[in-house]
Order: sequence, then structure tokens, then C-alpha cells
Amino acid sequence: MRTLVLSLLVSVSGAHAALAHGGHVGDLAGHSHWLGWAAVAAAGAIAAWAIKRRAKAKSQADAAGAEARPETAEA
Repeated sequence: MRTLVLSLLVSVSGAHAALAHGGHVGDLAGHSHWLGWAAVAAAGAIAAWAIKRRAKAKSQADAAGAEARPETAEA
């Protein structure tokens, strides 16, 4: 029992929190992956641009459709 307690005490006291940031991603494979991070950022930018473009086209189509419809007068 004493051995078990001492083993756990040594194991727990020797453990440290793993604190990493984006710069360590490349270290996992042994080389830098900054090109991959740039590709992910570019894909996100293109997706945001496409969403914005689609929303703008939809609002313009809605505006054009409203102008094409004649006003109906109610008596």
C-alpha cells in the first residue's frame, strides 16, 4: 500500500499541464505546417466572401422583384 501511495504521489507531482499554441502544430510532424494554416485561412475567407456575395445577390433580386411588380390599389 505504501508503494502504491508513493507511486501515485510521484506520478501526480511530476505531471504538468500541457500548454501549447499554434506554433507547436508543425513540431508534431517534424516540419512546419504554416502553408496548411494559410490554406485554411484562405478557405475561410473565400467562404465568407461567397456567403456575402450570395446575400447581396438575393437582396438585389428581391429589390428587382419588388420593382417589377405593379402596385395594386385597394379601394
